Amino acid sequence: MIEKKILVIDDDESMRWVIKKALEKEGYQADVSSNAEEGMKRLDKEKFPLVILDILMPGMSGLECLKEIRRRDAKSLAIVMTAQATMQNAIEAMKQGAFDYLTKPFDMEALNIIVSKAWRVLELNDELQVLKEEIREKFESVTVVGESAKMQEIFKTIGRIAERDVTVLLTGESGTGKEVIARALHYNSRRFGKPFIPVNLAAIPGNLLESELFGHEKGAFTGAVAQKTGKFEQAHGGTIFLDEIGDLEKNLQTKLLRVLQEKEIERVGGSGPIPVDVRILAATNSNLEKRVKEGLFRDDLFFRLNVVPIHIPPLREHKEDIPLLLKFFMERGRKELGSQVTGYAEDTLNGLIDYDWPGNVRELENMVKRALVMTSGKNLTPDSFPSLIPDPSGAEQDLRKSFDLCIQNNLHEFVHRMIQADAEGILKQVMERIETPMLEMVLKEVGGNQIKASRILGINRNTLRKKIKAYDIHIRDHKSGRG
Repeated sequence: MIEKKILVIDDDESMRWVIKKALEKEGYQADVSSNAEEGMKRLDKEKFPLVILDILMPGMSGLECLKEIRRRDAKSLAIVMTAQATMQNAIEAMKQGAFDYLTKPFDMEALNIIVSKAWRVLELNDELQVLKEEIREKFESVTVVGESAKMQEIFKTIGRIAERDVTVLLTGESGTGKEVIARALHYNSRRFGKPFIPVNLAAIPGNLLESELFGHEKGAFTGAVAQKTGKFEQAHGGTIFLDEIGDLEKNLQTKLLRVLQEKEIERVGGSGPIPVDVRILAATNSNLEKRVKEGLFRDDLFFRLNVVPIHIPPLREHKEDIPLLLKFFMERGRKELGSQVTGYAEDTLNGLIDYDWPGNVRELENMVKRALVMTSGKNLTPDSFPSLIPDPSGAEQDLRKSFDLCIQNNLHEFVHRMIQADAEGILKQVMERIETPMLEMVLKEVGGNQIKASRILGINRNTLRKKIKAYDIHIRDHKSGRG
């Protein structure tokens, strides 16, 4: 969606004022400059899709300014005006790429008609560009692959609901392809050709998220030097994909619920609601129902999002799709990377199928890309995938991965709760919670032998004694029967 911003460049102050007021009455944001040089400086700082400028001005002429505007941004449009109604001026202006030409004095209604036509052209050009980009993405990188029963069921669901403007909640582990499914829903809907705007909510700092989603007005807060269009307005007419919806803060959950109910947003610092026509697709790798029970996620928002749930299984649960995925990623990788690899050995496929794929389809794709780059022959071999080759410490690595995953999952919940509670000093709390049971377990395993415990923990005995005292650990509870 193009921001309705117009720059008026004219050395006549009264003309600038009249045009600015007329444009603002029609819903445009109009800014003014008194000469071409000042106007070019404004264009360096901000993007204005449409410029209205006078031909005769002190310093740089309007025609010179027009030429420079078109050189910098061929997509922008310009309407030229002049008090000298000569044929040469009109011809020269159109040759330099002016959208239209007005002779002073003119009626404001005539200006509004030309501006309206120019804006329609800008919108059509923008829609065409979006369509081109989405068609390219659709056929180059957004193909959903799978022959397994689980994936076929997902494809059937996409076919049933794509044309219907229902909200969809996509669930599944990281890397399973939730955004790919979201794009498939968009491309097969009536909104195809309109924007598809993906937003990773977890990647945007909490203090910036409201502005990113809903936009802000100029001066709404420190640093808001210009009006900003949010993701919802950018997605107008199309689809917005809210990834990691489970991480959304409570106050923004309320605002999102309003968008779903009222189909309108309000910019930060705004004076009123702005209607938006957007289909919302959401995704999460967390258990939203559990978060609702814990009071971390609004139940009414969950029900609004969960109209049609689609669960995308981890790759380890549909390994029969690995041969097809391998061929797909190899074919795409050859085009992207210029690789000469054309096939793979049978034992290579066996190794891929035996692997558990904690990173799911994304991990397979990245692993295939690396293999294509590093393999010098025509076929991929087990050596092309060094991370799949077992080593003597494999069991230990598996244990570490499991342990790391356990810590990550529990920490995620703890950190989220602490932030919601506006807590401080959480690193110290986490360290105490981890260290205390670890020290107790090690001491129990070694029968209270502090020398042995300190060696296993990798700390000296004095440090261990200090920690035992600090955490009030009772050694007698961990000593063996031998005393």
